[in-house]
Amino acid sequence: MTGEFKAYRQKNGYSEKTIKVQNCHVNRFTNWCINNNINLVETTYNQALQFIDSERNRGILNQSIIREINSIRIYFDYLLESGTIKQNIIKRIKIRQSGKKVIPETLTPQQLENIYQSFINLPEWEHRTKMAKELHKRNVVILGLLIYQGLTSGETAKLETSHINLSEGKIYIPSTRKSNARTLKLQANQILPIKSYIEEFNPKTYLFPTKKHSDMICKIVSQAKKLHPENLSDNWRIIDSRQIRTSVIMNWLKTNNIRQVQYMAGHKSIRSTEQYRSQDLTDLTKQLELFHPMR
Repeated sequence: MTGEFKAYRQKNGYSEKTIKVQNCHVNRFTNWCINNNINLVETTYNQALQFIDSERNRGILNQSIIREINSIRIYFDYLLESGTIKQNIIKRIKIRQSGKKVIPETLTPQQLENIYQSFINLPEWEHRTKMAKELHKRNVVILGLLIYQGLTSGETAKLETSHINLSEGKIYIPSTRKSNARTLKLQANQILPIKSYIEEFNPKTYLFPTKKHSDMICKIVSQAKKLHPENLSDNWRIIDSRQIRTSVIMNWLKTNNIRQVQYMAGHKSIRSTEQYRSQDLTDLTKQLELFHPMR
């Protein structure tokens, strides 16, 4: 493994421990190529699939193979950036994780923005009661936290009014059993709705006082879903809050290094963030599912 490849990963926020694991994966693939008289930099898509088959024949579990392929993909990203290869064929490989639900569609930043804007601009006549009109102001704030900060229902449940700093445009997200605490930036179009909500509802301690946060968020996403039905001409749809969070994290990964995204998402382990980076490896394309099943 060259020093340049190590420097490439350090620049992208990988720890020494992760780099060592990646080295083992890449070395395993390199040795397989040598044993099969394959020039690594000229590896074809079908040859990469043959490597996966050989790993499965060795009894390697799908989850471990996904990690191997992700490490090899990173190596090919480095080779592509250095000009050694012209395309990264590893990115085309998709492996399904058995027993694990896969997000079928990832929403782009623009699509997420469209969801928020259509929700915040919902006509008043859509609110049939005064209570519904008032709750909509709260729901706008919550949907914004899902779309821009990628919060979970457990995190919204722990938010307190003191965690909001409107003058600095920041929000502190406390830790939960599954996530670390962090401080994130609020978007400009979140400031006024949050300010209005706090002034009107005057929550004492918790920002959103309710016992069933998961149900509340489910209803909010369902409302947003009605504004974007499945038969849209541009072929995207809202599924659930998990899809929104996954989309937010995957979009972050396109503009930030992995350690930054780990912090922003509140992940306790870098592996949790890695799973989003290798999301493309978890959903088989129809072609691969039909002609190269890996079950």
